[in-house]
Amino acid sequence: MKKLLSILLAAVMALSLAACGGNQNSSSSSSNEASTKAAETKTESNTASSAANTGSRVLVLYFSADNTKDVDAVTTATPMVNGESSVKWIAEIIHDEVGGDIEPIIPSKDYPLEYDALADAAKAEVDNNERPAFEPLNVNPTQYKTVFIGYPIWWYTLPMVLETFFDTYDLSGVTIVPFNTHAGSRDGNTYNMIREREPNANVIDGIAIAGSDAGSDSAKTDITEWVKGLNLE
Repeated sequence: MKKLLSILLAAVMALSLAACGGNQNSSSSSSNEASTKAAETKTESNTASSAANTGSRVLVLYFSADNTKDVDAVTTATPMVNGESSVKWIAEIIHDEVGGDIEPIIPSKDYPLEYDALADAAKAEVDNNERPAFEPLNVNPTQYKTVFIGYPIWWYTLPMVLETFFDTYDLSGVTIVPFNTHAGSRDGNTYNMIREREPNANVIDGIAIAGSDAGSDSAKTDITEWVKGLNLE
């Protein structure tokens, strides 16, 4: 009888140990699964973060004399549309179409806003081949897949602060899409100039809008149709 009881007790203990072992294995398995999922999530997060830094977005950059730090623009040499520069007006239409980020290029020294004074300042920069400084951007243009760049034509060429911009950033592998305002000189061959400054970028022919047409429904239609025709990915 005692022998039988001993055998039964041993059997019960064995079953209890087996159950404990099963729970521990199950707990260990769950822990391993959680660790694996956490590792996968971290990897996915790192991959997403990496993808965000390999040029998967669109940036709309624009420069105008009205991009100032200190001056309240009232009288300006730049054509205005509802209180904002024509270049900014175009930039916002493009941004509405393509999304992404939008950023002004702000010169470190404000330009005069009276017409003759601004014309003289712009001519002096061209004559002296100056490289005016601009304020640090809140974004890194090299990290975008597509960068729209807008500006007015000054003295039949790029504003010299744009020369500073292209000296500063190597946009190799980026698709650059210029746009500009003008008073009759169209793009002033500036699209080819940008190709020379950024030989390893893909520079698409842009759109040139007469300053006198800025704000019109026809100009807005031209801009939106142009953007849609780019077939950007």
